[in-house]
Amino acid sequence: MKKPRMIEFANDWLTILRWSLLAVAPEEGCALLIGSQNQLKGVSPDSHIKIEMIWPCCNAWGPTILQFVGSSNALNDLWNDQWTKRTRFVIDPREQLHAQKWARERNLEVLGSAHSHPNGEGIPSSTDLNWASSSELMIIIDQFGQIRAWWLERGHTLHPKEVKVLKPRYEDRRNLIAGPNANE
Repeated sequence: MKKPRMIEFANDWLTILRWSLLAVAPEEGCALLIGSQNQLKGVSPDSHIKIEMIWPCCNAWGPTILQFVGSSNALNDLWNDQWTKRTRFVIDPREQLHAQKWARERNLEVLGSAHSHPNGEGIPSSTDLNWASSSELMIIIDQFGQIRAWWLERGHTLHPKEVKVLKPRYEDRRNLIAGPNANE
């Protein structure tokens, strides 16, 4: 998948994403982004991603996650007992497999992930960058409910590129959580 120029949410999925990530505060919320890549008229292929479904996930962060990602010495050295679900998230690999199967059956694909930074900014943290395993879309909602999208390029994790999020028209009038400057 190539870096998209913009992200579009079908139907009410942007609102659903915002509410599902904020619902678990003060812990980090997480979700998978399911949709398709589309070619816009007059624009290069793979330049437009349409999110057609949000797959809310449980934050599986904790010592037991080591059983899924392996207990290499490097990972054990990185483990910090002070890291909690308030500052870290991980999506259970079994949940990812279920989402991939569901999407494939509908000619869709898992395009990336979303998570919240309930006490911080909507930019990828160093942990987010280091744990990214491939080129992917990452959406982050900050402590004020503002959503930002990022493209993480494998091998270039120190420089994520921000991607424009197209808001549905009703989002322009909405002032529920994030205020009038959401997604700008």
